[in-house]
Amino acid sequence: MPDLLIEFGCEELPASACREAVAQVPGLMAQALAAARLPEREATVMVAPRRIAVFVADLPEAREGRTAEVRGPAQQAAYGPDGAPTKAAEGFARAQGVTAADLVLKEDGGRAFVYALREEPAADTAELVPELARTVLEGIRFGKNMRWGSGEGLRFSRPVRWIVAKLGDRTVEFDLHGLRAGDVSQGHRFLGTPAVIASAGAYRDALRAEGVVADHVERRAEIVAGLDAAAAETGCAWRDPGGKLEEVLFLVERPGVLVGDINPQHLRLPEKVLVTAMQSHQRYFPLERADGSLEPRFLSVSNGDPAHGATIARGNAGVLDARLQDASFSFDRDREAGLGALNGRLDTIVFHKRLGSMADKRDRLEALTFHIARDAGLSDVEIDHAVKAAALAKADQGAVLVAEFSELQGEVAAVYAALEGVPEDVCTAVREHYLPEGPDSPLPSSPVAAAVALAEKIDNLMGAFLSDEQPSGSKDPYGLRRAAAGLVRVLLHYGWDVPHGSWLTESASDIREQDTDLVLDDATAIAQLEAFIGDRLAFTLDREGVSAEACAAAQGAGLGSVVATAAWARAIDAARREDGFKRVWTACTRLVKIAAAGGGTDAFVSAGDAGEDALASAVRAAAPDIEAARERRDLAAAISAAVPVAEAVDRFFVDVLVNAEDPAVRARRYALVGEAAGVLLRVADFPKVTDQGGDR
Repeated sequence: MPDLLIEFGCEELPASACREAVAQVPGLMAQALAAARLPEREATVMVAPRRIAVFVADLPEAREGRTAEVRGPAQQAAYGPDGAPTKAAEGFARAQGVTAADLVLKEDGGRAFVYALREEPAADTAELVPELARTVLEGIRFGKNMRWGSGEGLRFSRPVRWIVAKLGDRTVEFDLHGLRAGDVSQGHRFLGTPAVIASAGAYRDALRAEGVVADHVERRAEIVAGLDAAAAETGCAWRDPGGKLEEVLFLVERPGVLVGDINPQHLRLPEKVLVTAMQSHQRYFPLERADGSLEPRFLSVSNGDPAHGATIARGNAGVLDARLQDASFSFDRDREAGLGALNGRLDTIVFHKRLGSMADKRDRLEALTFHIARDAGLSDVEIDHAVKAAALAKADQGAVLVAEFSELQGEVAAVYAALEGVPEDVCTAVREHYLPEGPDSPLPSSPVAAAVALAEKIDNLMGAFLSDEQPSGSKDPYGLRRAAAGLVRVLLHYGWDVPHGSWLTESASDIREQDTDLVLDDATAIAQLEAFIGDRLAFTLDREGVSAEACAAAQGAGLGSVVATAAWARAIDAARREDGFKRVWTACTRLVKIAAAGGGTDAFVSAGDAGEDALASAVRAAAPDIEAARERRDLAAAISAAVPVAEAVDRFFVDVLVNAEDPAVRARRYALVGEAAGVLLRVADFPKVTDQGGDR
C-alpha cells in the first residue's frame, strides 16, 4: 500500500495564496481520487512559500477493473413507435462512448430505462497519478492569478517551476504544462541544494536536510516555540495584535527568531504607532513587559542564514528605526500645529466627489450624533461629549502622521485630543468611532462612542446610496455591508429600541443641504437602505439560528427598530409551532391572497350585513390590543389579540361570498378583507413564513 506525494514547486507565493491552497487542495485531491476510482483517503497538504505538496497514505498498487452501468433516458423517450432509437438515445450513447445498438433495457423503480454498459479496465495506480496531479494543479482558485507557460498557459498565483511525483519509492514521470515530473525538489533558495526525494514518506526529512520545513503545521509550531523562547530570555511576552503570525508563516521556509533593539527615544511615541510600525510595515512582534508597557526590543522571524543572525537583526532594527524617525518627525509637526489647525485642514481634503469635503463630513457627523445620542436616551453630559467627539473624529485626516500611517486614523486624533486635555470619554469615542470593523471586531465601549460610531456608519451608508453607489454582487469598495452589519451589532448590543428611520431621514437631509451632487431622491435611497440594513439584520440573526422566514415576517410588521425587529423575529421563530400562531397564519395568508386578487383600496363601510359586520367588529376590536402589544414588544399578546380575528375570518368565509355578483357588494367585501389583512399584518408578515409553523 504505497504512499503518494505530489509537489508543485513555484516562485514565492503570497501568503494569501498559500492559505487558499491549504483550504482547497485536500478537497481537490479527494475529488481526483473519486474520479480515478481509487479508495477514499485523507489528503494532507503541506504549503511553503515555494511549494505546494499533497500527501496521501496507503493507496493500492492498482485499481481493479469493473463494468460501469450508466442510466439514460426512459424507454419511451429512447425508442420511437417503430422501435428505432430516438435522437435522445443516440445522443446518450454517443456521450457514453458506445453505439445505440449497445444500449440495454433495465427496470428501475417500476420503469424501464436504457443503460450504457462501459468496461472500465484495471490500471496501475501510477498510471493515474498524472491525472490526479492535473486535477489538483488546475483546480486551485486563487484570488489573484497570472498566466505562465506556452500557449494559453496555466492560470496560477505564481509560475510553477518543477513537479515531484512519488508513489511509494517509485518516481512517476509525466509531462504537465511543459514540466517533466520527477523526483528532484529544490531546497532553501539560499541555504539548500536540489533534494532528491527517495520516497513519498521521506519528503519532509529530505527537504529539512536542505533547509526547508515543508509542512506549514510543523513550521508554525517551530515559529511559536522560537518566539516563546526568545521572549522568555528577555523576561517579556510577545504580542501579535495584528495577527501577523499567519502571514509570517508563509514568508519563511526555515524559520529563525531574532531579537532586535528599538531606540528608547522612540518610546515617547503613542504605543499604537510603535506597534503599527512593527507589525503592519515590518511584520515584527512587539515585546510587552510584566506591567503592560512596551519593551524597547522586538522579535522577528528570519528566513536567512542563522550564522548571520546578528547582522540580520541589526538590519531589521535599522529599517524599523528609520520608520520610527519618520513617525517622530510627523508626530512633532502635528503636535506643533494642534488639533484646531488639523481640523482646519479638512476643508481642503475631499471625502467623496459627490459628498463634499472631509469638513462637510465632520459637520454632518456632529448633527447626526446629536440626534442619535438624544434619541438613545443619553444624558445631557453624554450628548455634549458625543457631539464633541464627532467634531474631533476626522481631525487626524489632516495629520502628517496619518498620511504616513493610514491604519492609525482615529487613534491619532484620540492621542492628540488627550494631550490637549480633552475628557477621556471623548477621546475614547474618537478612537472607537470606526468600530466595529468586522464581524469579530470589538464594539464601541461606551454609549458616547456608540453614538458617534452609528453616525459614522449611517453617513457613509446614506451618502453612498444617495450617490447610487450601493454594493453590486461581490463588489463593495466602500465596505457598506460591513458598515450596515456594524450598525446592527451596535444597536443590538446597546439595546437601543429606537426607530432608525428618522436618523436616515436626518442624514439624507443634512447631505442634501450641503449642495452635494446626488443621484437618487431621498425617498428612493432611504427605502433601498432600509432593505439593505434589513438584509444585514437577517444575516446577523441567521448566525444565532433564527430563520430567514421569521426575520422577514418580523421586518414586515414594520416595527421600525432593529432591536424590536430582532426580538420579534426571535419570538416568531419560537412561536410558529404553536396553535395560535398557526391559526393567525392561516387566516392572514388567506386574506392577503384574496385582497391581492380584489385590488381595491376603498375603506370598508358597513351596509348592515351580519356576516360582514361580525368580521369588521372582530377586526376593530383587536386592532387597539394588537397596537398595544406592539408597543410593549409582546408578540404573544399580539397573537392572542389576533386569534379572535382568525376565528371571525373562518366564519366570514363560510357565511359570506366575497366575489359577489353585485359590483358594489363585491368592492365592499374586498375592502373588508383588505382591512382585516392589514390588521393581522401588523402582528407579522405571516405569508413570509411558508412552513405554517412546522419544523424547519
